[in-house]
Amino acid sequence: HFRFQDELMRVPLAGIRAILSRNHLGIVSEGAVYEFMLRWACSQYSNSEERHKILSSRLLPLVPRVLGMNDSILIDHPSGIINFTIKREKCYGLFPLGSMRSPPFHCAGRRFYLTARCMATEQLQIFGLSVNMLEDKGAVRGTVGYKIGVKTRPSLQFVTKHISSTTTDSKQPVGCRVPWSEFIADDSPYFIDDELHLQVHVKITPQPE
Repeated sequence: HFRFQDELMRVPLAGIRAILSRNHLGIVSEGAVYEFMLRWACSQYSNSEERHKILSSRLLPLVPRVLGMNDSILIDHPSGIINFTIKREKCYGLFPLGSMRSPPFHCAGRRFYLTARCMATEQLQIFGLSVNMLEDKGAVRGTVGYKIGVKTRPSLQFVTKHISSTTTDSKQPVGCRVPWSEFIADDSPYFIDDELHLQVHVKITPQPE
């Protein structure tokens, strides 16, 4: 989340660009960046055409840079919780054999990313989530703990769908699966305001010297 969001709403465009470029904000996900940019643009530009022009030409090009800089800041943390949001229509677009992956996130010097996909088994279609660890030479070695949660209705709380632990030597992704028909149903508990809310917790325990 961004600190002092109300104060930031009054900052002019040049100031917002400078803040994003220096990454002085506590950014935890790509969704948080877009949410802040849209809120700021709506408060500054009442004309939708002008607002769209400012967002597309002056602010959105900064997003990869902001996330990349933020990754380097998080590199020494031994654990992290990252939230992701996927719109329902993007999930629909995964059928029958599509996939999408998140920007990389860091934990104790190692890079991870989340993958969402639709896949087929012999019996039925499946929606799957998996956390993948990229190979990073010289990074911390030890045990990696994973937890994947999904926010559900009616509680609006994150429900744990997967818990496991592996070693940093393991190349296998970890994750969970849900039958596609259950996941995408009109009364699916997984979509809140047409959005899927995911939470990934990664913790690395270094092996003893």
